[in-house]
Amino acid sequence: MKNNFLIALAFLLLGFTLSKANSNYTDRDDKEYFSSFRKNEEPKHKKFNILNKKSEVAGENFYVIYKENSLGEGFYFKIVLDKNEKPIATYYANESDNKISDSTIKNLQKVIFGPEKATDAIGETTTQCVTKCHRANGCYSKPTSTGVLLCSAECGIECA
Repeated sequence: MKNNFLIALAFLLLGFTLSKANSNYTDRDDKEYFSSFRKNEEPKHKKFNILNKKSEVAGENFYVIYKENSLGEGFYFKIVLDKNEKPIATYYANESDNKISDSTIKNLQKVIFGPEKATDAIGETTTQCVTKCHRANGCYSKPTSTGVLLCSAECGIECA
């Protein structure tokens, strides 16, 4: 009888401890969490707006990153990939109720599906920014083509 009482008390304490631990759980800071690309995860309560769509085929995977432009406007950028790891669509979502500038949106549209020559899409200073970023992050020494794509996209977004 005494053992049953002790076991029941131990389970009660364990249950109370677990419920207390779960109630102290705090939501993650999406800005910090998405400071680098995250695979198949999205920030909560964000509506993504389409930038480009190359195909109507449903994507296999997607990557999301949070960035701020030179004006301090925060946004999320999403790249959807097909089964061959080729980009088929890009999206953006505003961080707050404030919309990002039209020039940033135009630059984001060119990050993945831009013209053949980067200099046709972006000015000289932005081109220099992207080149420096590629070198600093070692974009072209990544082991996979998806790694190169994501690194290069991050540089394009950063310099948009």
